[in-house]
Amino acid sequence: MASSLHNAGFLCSDFHVRNLLGVSVEGDEHILITCKGVVKLYNVLDRRQVRSWSTKSWHPFTSAAVTVPETNNLAVVINGNSISQWSREEDDIDNVKRYNFESPIHQLLVSGDKVYAVFTNGEIEELQSALSTRRESKPGFLQEDETITYVQIIESTSTAIVAAKRKEASCTKLYELQLNQSGGRSPKGYDLAVADCTLTGLCALSSSTLITLWSNGDMYSFDLQNDSLEKLPGKKHATETSVIPSKSTKILELSPSHIAIVGMGKGDEGGLIVLRDLSFAMTVCSRKLKMYHDPPLAWVTPDGIVVAEGGSLALIPYTVKESNLATVFGTKASEDCEYTSEVCRSWNLGTEEAVPVEAQETIYTNKSTELTHIMRDLKKDTLTESLLVTHLVDILLEKKKTRLLNETLDTFRDIPEACLVNIANYYLSCDDADFEGLCKCPQMETKCVIPGDEPEEVTCPFGLAKAHFINGLLRKPFTDILLSPELYRLGFDNALSLIQYLHFLLAAGEALLVPEESSRIPSVAQASSWLSLLLDTKYQHLVMTSQVDIHRLLLSCFTQVNNLRVFLEGLMDMEPLVKRVVEAKVLPPQMNSSAYSLERLTIT
Repeated sequence: MASSLHNAGFLCSDFHVRNLLGVSVEGDEHILITCKGVVKLYNVLDRRQVRSWSTKSWHPFTSAAVTVPETNNLAVVINGNSISQWSREEDDIDNVKRYNFESPIHQLLVSGDKVYAVFTNGEIEELQSALSTRRESKPGFLQEDETITYVQIIESTSTAIVAAKRKEASCTKLYELQLNQSGGRSPKGYDLAVADCTLTGLCALSSSTLITLWSNGDMYSFDLQNDSLEKLPGKKHATETSVIPSKSTKILELSPSHIAIVGMGKGDEGGLIVLRDLSFAMTVCSRKLKMYHDPPLAWVTPDGIVVAEGGSLALIPYTVKESNLATVFGTKASEDCEYTSEVCRSWNLGTEEAVPVEAQETIYTNKSTELTHIMRDLKKDTLTESLLVTHLVDILLEKKKTRLLNETLDTFRDIPEACLVNIANYYLSCDDADFEGLCKCPQMETKCVIPGDEPEEVTCPFGLAKAHFINGLLRKPFTDILLSPELYRLGFDNALSLIQYLHFLLAAGEALLVPEESSRIPSVAQASSWLSLLLDTKYQHLVMTSQVDIHRLLLSCFTQVNNLRVFLEGLMDMEPLVKRVVEAKVLPPQMNSSAYSLERLTIT
């Protein structure tokens, strides 16, 4: 599976964004959500609050709560000058002892099995040591008018990276200090600056690499372990074009080879998450957010990226995979030479290395002889798959090669959305007889009866062969923001036929709940996505029509989709209980017998 950002899932919304202080990891499947007046223990899997601890309004929390690995207790900063620790069994944390400090505290940081207290003057001390010396004034190395804008501990080198900025200064200073070294000299600050630019995002990676983003879009990479800080910001790494770089951004490390940039998207005032591959300095994918927050509110957890989505928190799972040349281009590149070697030889060393399977394949692999000849006749030289297939589809549509279009959909992975709509227009304009005998088609029900007070019979609008070809089209992956504008080119009669077929797939139960590689039948998610986009792009024509049959079709579509939604929500409610039963887990004591209810679910 390639690296990607998956669909967002709702977590909670019972807070105000302005009061949100942070999110931290709390064991398996749990996170801590800290607001100014409350700390919530939240189960990500069940999407429910386990419990919470509140404080008086005149003693607000001032940094995100963390879990102390040694004791498994929770710790948080209160009023900026005291720390409170308590166990999960504690009900009233106002009765828990608080440790007051002479020096103001910026935040608490977890690194490995230790918790560190970061003071506003730049001093960083292990929590237990800080508690024993809390009455002493911390020396620090920052001036009174310097404010910490970023701090990160690199566990592998036991160093901390601190970025600070003065109120009137345009330049940020970077400090690198060694942890757990007493009596050492104060670290020297180095200017982190690029001519005529403002620093809008930075991240110190676990690999001791500093990534910075500047207001002109330039991204710089700096080796903290081997290079002198005098050479900051390092060498130019890439140019970020997806987010508006002049706005404040947040850079998150997802893996040694991938980062996520959270910022403002271009074209509207919404937010955007961009997944970038550091090895090849390229954008892998992006996902829109409803609203942009300044500064961006996002945190990495083992279950995904937790981000403020409008007035709520959402979880965006992600998959990261180290890239190679084959996956960087998103597909296999066309190659005129059909010979593939089992080994490749280094030019200098003459050593033999195994070639990945994807690198042994060319764009002509698994294609029929007729389709291969047409591809060669294009004479487009070396192209990526998505560029070549555009020209190929145009030729096949011009020649009305229906069978080869079907083969193209089966064998090419990356097909542009414009090509999908062109093929759809062609398929839907053809008669059922045009598809007969072109390939072997699996059996599929062509009629069904929808139960109810007035049973309704639904018939497949296409013949078996035509439906088989349409299914191959519907199963192809697409991006909704790219497909939606292309669907306006789909004729209304063709769109109506496709809506009728999608309605049949959902009503007859032919659509699969889980996509299967061996089946050409689209999944419920794929059918629903196509149906949603068709209804959106043809909305005015559909609502303005006076045809009663179309109104009945739309009403039936709504009924079927709503029934599926209720059914799937019922299954999702049962999922946590079933998972605990399968894993033989004991139910938590706070869960009573009415926490879950098993109801009879009826698919209509």
